[in-house]
This record gives sequence, C-alpha cells and structure tokens, in this order.
Amino acid sequence: MLDGIRTRFIFAILILTCIIPGVASAAPKKASGASSEIFDQSVADLQKNPGDKVLREKIIKLALTMKPAPAVPEDAERNMARGVVFFTKAMDKAGYLKAIVEFEAATNTAPWLDKAYYNLGVAQEKAGMFKEAISSLKLYLLADPNAKNAREVRNQIYMLEASAEEALAPPGPAAAPAAAAAPGITVAKPTPLLSAKASLDIEKDVPLKVVKLPQDKKSRIPSFVGSWSFKELRGTEETVVQGFEIVNNNGELSVLSPNRGENNVGSVREFEITEKTVKVQIKWKMKNVPAYWKTETYDLTMSEDGKKLSGSYNQQSVGGRNKYLDKELFRQ
Repeated sequence: MLDGIRTRFIFAILILTCIIPGVASAAPKKASGASSEIFDQSVADLQKNPGDKVLREKIIKLALTMKPAPAVPEDAERNMARGVVFFTKAMDKAGYLKAIVEFEAATNTAPWLDKAYYNLGVAQEKAGMFKEAISSLKLYLLADPNAKNAREVRNQIYMLEASAEEALAPPGPAAAPAAAAAPGITVAKPTPLLSAKASLDIEKDVPLKVVKLPQDKKSRIPSFVGSWSFKELRGTEETVVQGFEIVNNNGELSVLSPNRGENNVGSVREFEITEKTVKVQIKWKMKNVPAYWKTETYDLTMSEDGKKLSGSYNQQSVGGRNKYLDKELFRQ
C-alpha cells in the first residue's frame, strides 16, 4: 500500500516538472545572476589592465548573451560625445589623438559598446595608426555581429592591412620618381576611410525639390506616383526592398526616402523627373555609428505600360566603395 502511494507521488512530481515552466526555468535564473557578477568583475579587471585583449573579447561575448543588455555608463556617453567633437575639428595627427583618447576611454568604461570601437578605429586610421585601427574595427564586428555595414568595415580592414604593410616595407628601387611608371597606368592616391567633416557631422534633411508636371488621365505623361520597390537576394531568400516613394501634393511631385528602421536616417539629395525618366539620390546616416554614410542613386526610365522603372543603381559608402547595378523597380 505504502509502495503504491510512494510510486504515485513520484510520478506526479515528474509530471509537474515537465509541464510547469517555473520548475524547469529556476536554474537558468540563478545562472543569469552569476553571469552578471562575472561580467561586472571582468569589467573592473579590464579597467585595471586595459591592454588585456583576451579579457576584453570575453566581456564582449558575455555582453551579447545578457538580457537585457548592459546599460551604457554616463561617463562612456560623455567620452563618445567629446570624441566626436575633437574628431570633427581635427586638422592634424595631434587633433585625432585627442579624439582617440576619448574613444579609448569609452571602450574601457563600456568594453561592449560597439560604436566606440568603430569611432576609435576611424580616428586611429586618420592618425596613421593602422595596426591599432585594424584591432579596433575587428572588436567592433565582434561587438555587433549583425552590423549592417559589416561588409564595408571588412573592406576597411583589408585596406588598412595593405597600408600597414606599405608602412613597414623598406624603401627600394620602387620608390623611384613617378616618371618611371609604365605608360598608360594611373596610380590612385589612397582613399581615407572617411571625410571627417562630411561623415561625423549630423546632417539635416534638405528641402525636397518639387516638380510640377501634369499627372492626370488626360496627360500623355505616365504617372510616377507610388511606392517603388525592387527584389533583392539576401542569402537564399528573395526580399522586397522599398527604394523610394513619389507623392503628388496638389499637382506637385516630391519624393520620400523609405523607412529602414529607427537607426537609419535617409535624406533626399537629388530628385529630377522628365516625361519618362526619374533620378533620385538618397543619403543615409546611422544614429549609432556617427562615422558611417551611404548614398543610393537611381537613374531610371519608365516602361511603356507605366508599370516598371528600370535603369542604373549606384551605391557609394564610407571608404570610397562603389557598387554599380542594374535595377528594375515595380509599383506597390
């Protein structure tokens, strides 16, 4: 009898363990608190020894697992703001070094702060500290594995690696006068990672150019009004991406940039339209990465049936990278 009661009791306990979430999740809560203690202690240890790269990477990886994410201390925010000011005003290496001091302080106060590493890397590149810039940009990618500008940053790293190699290369016969270069070959000067004045300055939207064209049923001019999108392959999936929207306000046409998240700010820089063609340029900034910018330029022609826009698409971003593609947009 007692054995039967004991068996039923154990069975009931097992069932409760499986169906009640609180029972199963009690252990992870305790582990989360332990992780927080380890994190705080690691940050304190790094501040005593900022050159410990292994510990810094450990903190970054640990921060990515924490929910909610660690709060950014006010001191780090202050360092970031001061660094941006010094960077925008820098005219020589000494000026960039002042910005570097502030960005480095931010990375030590908040070692998980991705944008601090990005700004630090940009400032170090401007100061000619190529190896240090490479390390900072790699930490940026580690701190933000899903960075939207990851491709551009990796390209920056490759360019910096080449610059570092050139700086270490001993002078030789190749350093002869430029006249010795082979005829027909133009050697381009290295492009800096970014333009200080243009990139870190927070730009305001400019007024849209208004185009007055008849857009009614009697007109032979096709209507450009609508939201225009294109299809893009991302990984193995085809995604619809909005390019821009053209609106008609009492016979006056204007163009609006698409909504691509709170972090992305788009401003229309150019809008030209004729009877069958349209040209739109949008400049993008990222709120959490002050040094980043990108422009998208569409130069398109309306199809005979008025359903599609097709033509060239140019994308240019920080570091002088250019992408030229053919685009076909459809109205949504």
